[in-house]
Parts: sequence; C-alpha cells; structure tokens
Amino acid sequence: MRKPDASRLAPRLARRGAFSGLMISAMLVASVVHELAPAFPREIGMLAAWAAGCAVWNRLPSRAQVQVALMFGIGLACIAVAMARGGDVAWGIVTGGSLPILTVLAGVAFLRLIQSANAIARTGTPTHRGFGAYLRTMAGVHLFGAVINISAVVVFAEQLARSAPLTRREVAMLGRSYSMVAFYSPFIGGVALALGLVPGVHFSGLVLAGVTLACIGFLVLAIIGHFEEGDALSRFEGYPFRLDSLWLPFALACTTAIAHWLWPSLSILLLVALIAPSLVAAVLVARTGTSSAMRTLKRFVLTELSGMSGEFTLFLAAGVLGGGLTSLVSAYPMIVPSFTLNPVTGTLALACIVGVAMAGVHPLVSVTTLIAVTLPSSPDPTLLAAVCVMGWGIGSAGSPYSGINLVLATRSGVSSWLFPLWNALYCTIMVLAAGSVFAGYTALVR
Repeated sequence: MRKPDASRLAPRLARRGAFSGLMISAMLVASVVHELAPAFPREIGMLAAWAAGCAVWNRLPSRAQVQVALMFGIGLACIAVAMARGGDVAWGIVTGGSLPILTVLAGVAFLRLIQSANAIARTGTPTHRGFGAYLRTMAGVHLFGAVINISAVVVFAEQLARSAPLTRREVAMLGRSYSMVAFYSPFIGGVALALGLVPGVHFSGLVLAGVTLACIGFLVLAIIGHFEEGDALSRFEGYPFRLDSLWLPFALACTTAIAHWLWPSLSILLLVALIAPSLVAAVLVARTGTSSAMRTLKRFVLTELSGMSGEFTLFLAAGVLGGGLTSLVSAYPMIVPSFTLNPVTGTLALACIVGVAMAGVHPLVSVTTLIAVTLPSSPDPTLLAAVCVMGWGIGSAGSPYSGINLVLATRSGVSSWLFPLWNALYCTIMVLAAGSVFAGYTALVR
C-alpha cells in the first residue's frame, strides 16, 4: 500500500487543526456565556467541544486512541445495560459532563502567549550549584507549572540538559515537583475535573488540603534527594529564577480570588476560564497594540490551540464513561458496595488510584469511576474531591503514560516504564501523607 503523500496530507491536517482551534474557541465563548446567562443554550458549547475532539482524532498517538476507545466502549456498554433495565440514563453527563473542565483548560491554554518559553528562560542564570540550587529548581518548576502547565517542565528540562543528558535525579525531581501542582491548582486537569463533577466542593478547603500535601511533598523530595544522592547534590547545577518573574501566577491567582470574593455565586472554573484569556488579551494589547494582539490571538487559535486535542478527547471520553457508570449505578444500585468515605477508606481509594496509574491506566479513568460510584452515597464533597486530585497528582508521578512522564521520557531517552520503579517509594510515602491530611481535614470540619 502506498503511503500518503506528505505534501498533500500536511494542508489537510492544518485545516483540521484550524477547525479544531476555532471550535475550541467557540466552546469557550459559548460555555462562559451560558454560565453568565443560563438562557443561552448549553448545547452550543457541547457541540463545539465534540466537533473539536472529532476533528483531530487521527492526530492522537495510538496508545491514547486505545484508552479513549476503551472509555467510550465501557461507557456505552453501561448505558445499554441501564437502558435495558429501564433505568434513567445520565445524558447530561454523557454529552456535556466534561464541558466545565474543557472550558477551563481552553482558557488556561492562552496563558502560553504571555508566559512563553523564552520568557521563563530569561528568569535566571543556570550557574548555581548545590542543594540550595536543587531546592530552588524544584520551586521554580512547581510555581510556573501551577499556572502554565507542562510547558514549564519542558523549558526547565531543556535548560538542565544544555550540557549533558538529563540524569535520573533531574528527571525524577522535575516530574515529582510538577505533579504536586495537581493537588490544588485549578489550572490543572485534576482539580478542574473534581470541581466539575463533584457538586458542593468547598474550594478553600480543597486548596488548603492540597497545599498542605504539597508542602509535605517538598519536604519528602528534599529528604529523598539528600539520602539517595548524598554528595552528588553538591554538584547539582540548578536553574534558579527571580521572584519578579512570578508576576503572572501572582496576578492570575489574585484576580481570581478577588473575583470569587466579589461574586461568590460564580464558580471557580468559570472565573478561571473567563479571567485567563482576558488577562492575556489585555497584556498583549498593552505590549504590542490592538492590531498586533489580534493577529497573535488569531494565529494561536488557528495553529496552536488544537495542540490540546489529546486532553479534549480524553475528557470527552471520561464524560461518556462517567455518565455510563452513573446510569448503571442508578439502574443497579446494589452493585456499589456500601461504605462511608472517611480518612481510612479515602486513603484506600487513593492507593487504588495510584496503583492502577502505575500499572499504566490514566488517573482520569480511576478518578471518573470513583466519583460515579461514590456520589450516590452523598459523601463529603470536599473530601471526595481531595481524594481525586491527590490521586491524580501522585498517580501522574508514578504512571508510565502520564503526560509529564512521557515528556520527560522523550527528553531523557529512558523508557517510561522506569518511572513506576523510580517513584514507588515516593508514591507510597505520599499516599500515607495524604491519609494524614484527610484525617486532619476531617477533624477540622467536625
């Protein structure tokens, strides 16, 4: 069979990417308008999201296509069984359950325009050595990653590998430091998923629990680094950053917090989806003028925004899986074991999420399943959300197929299946630490 002519295939892929970018933008606008004015049809945003995901299906890696197909298949099978039983099908979750998550991810994607790789690369000079440089590099990856996502890891990895390939120590430090942002940052998929699918979450309580675990995680990383590397850390050539380079995370966090205080009825996801692109547009206009800013935004939408197609299809599939499981549980409530979500059962559930992730299943699958089977028992929504986001973060550090570990595997030339082995001790300690956070949270709310 003749291979497709690359010269003919490229324009077709570019057109599909441009269409997907336009649909993502349309979904973002339609979803925000619907939240602000509920009379505006929610279905417009849903249709745009599905169109964006379908347009770029053939650009997904085969591994991702398999996982997406399995999630769709299981979800549809559950719907069929529920319908045969005469149960109610959660069509709202199936077709649009992922819409709030996709909306916030689309809004956050625009941040790349003003916190580019070059901007981060100028934040410091990679000349510091020793344990202090190790800690400052960890902090830099974490703080930038909390807002601009995995792009921060790419930049730091490239800078650390400027003179020699990344070592196991550097790879592990980058992956673990970044994955901890999933404990609390609403700009990351895990928190967005929990806030979107678990009603009634107390956001400040979730952030407090997540930040507490992240602080514990930094202490754990420092201790593990000291004992595993010993004197080698004295030769670590770090990549520090200046505090004044953190203006974007600070501005975005403050603006979101103030807006939430002024309009508490608006969800955090809506505020993030609205503020992030608005802040980007304002900064671009101030820097380059209106005409240039519009050209930059247009180019980003048509050529780069479709790069999040992998996330889109995964979250759309998660909506089908979650809706299917919800429908199945509604039709057969006896299949769900009766248990109360508490620090002990929460820790066990967390351990299962992390264990399955280390075996190669994306944390999205386990988290979606946990939410679907747990919500009928009316658990503490903030505790359930905390289990989900901590499972997402710890599981991402140990999973061979998480986005962060695939990026680091590509840049270091190692097999992604080494990450579960390298991070087994870290993941075990963090699961136990999360259990103590659950216990502390439960004691505070009683």
